[in-house]
Amino acid sequence: MLNEIIGTVLQILVFTLIPFLVYLIKYRMVKGFPEYVGLKKSTKKANYLAVFASLLFAAPALILIMVSDEIKAVMFDPESVTGKIRQMGFGVSSLFTLLMIALLKTSFAEELLFRGFLAKRLIAVLGYTRGNVIQALLFGIIHTILFTMITNNPVFLFLIFLIPSLGAYVSVFLNEKVANGSIIPGWISHGLANVLAYVIVGFVI
Repeated sequence: MLNEIIGTVLQILVFTLIPFLVYLIKYRMVKGFPEYVGLKKSTKKANYLAVFASLLFAAPALILIMVSDEIKAVMFDPESVTGKIRQMGFGVSSLFTLLMIALLKTSFAEELLFRGFLAKRLIAVLGYTRGNVIQALLFGIIHTILFTMITNNPVFLFLIFLIPSLGAYVSVFLNEKVANGSIIPGWISHGLANVLAYVIVGFVI
């Protein structure tokens, strides 16, 4: 558990450091950085839609995991997050680790870097549509590359590209068009989808 705590803290720091350094170099001050990356109050409508979006994106992946033994084997791999959680067994320690990884190490850190920094900068330069599409494609590609270390199953890798890409696109829509630039809806959607997937794959299936 200690290793996961250290890993979570380090990942958040690294993913925050990149946009912070860019902001510091550009504006030569620290004040205003939270606003720069969208760490501000969201809207109720955006938050409610984010909860719905999390269910929408988690459901197809979970269904495929339950019906495909090959995809299930990938998710049970000891090198995957869900595989590690399964090995720990159900308990306080594994639940704490699950929530920490799902809500902080992956969703918060990634939303801060990709939606709070990358997407906002791309949109500022290229406009909303092209900026959103490019950040979504990059997010999907990075996830696919990471999972090639575990599997070469083309169906699974396609899903690992498609679902995060769609999720990233919808998150930016909620953030920028419904939540006045806050990244909170994206964090809600991403985090809840992770929690749901990790719990079901780690403890239920």
